[in-house]
Amino acid sequence: MEDSEYNTPTERRLAEIWAEVLRLEKVKRDQDFFEIGGDSLLATTVVLKACKAWDIKFTVRVLLDAPVLADLAERIDRLVADPGRQPSRAGA
Repeated sequence: MEDSEYNTPTERRLAEIWAEVLRLEKVKRDQDFFEIGGDSLLATTVVLKACKAWDIKFTVRVLLDAPVLADLAERIDRLVADPGRQPSRAGA
């Protein structure tokens, strides 16, 4: 995947995780996880891989609330910037 397709390194890395889990060649920043083949079991796998990749903690609920790659990447960046922050439905 080319870096130019993504606005941040987090988007790029998250796209790699999604592509691996969903067995897709490429994932775009504006794609919805569930519209491109994701389900609750695969969402759990993505969350586990993301938590490990960024050394943070969040639940599947965050992915359910932010299923578009760019939106989830933004939430991950916020958690990385403030590890003590608890992801919320409204703003994390």
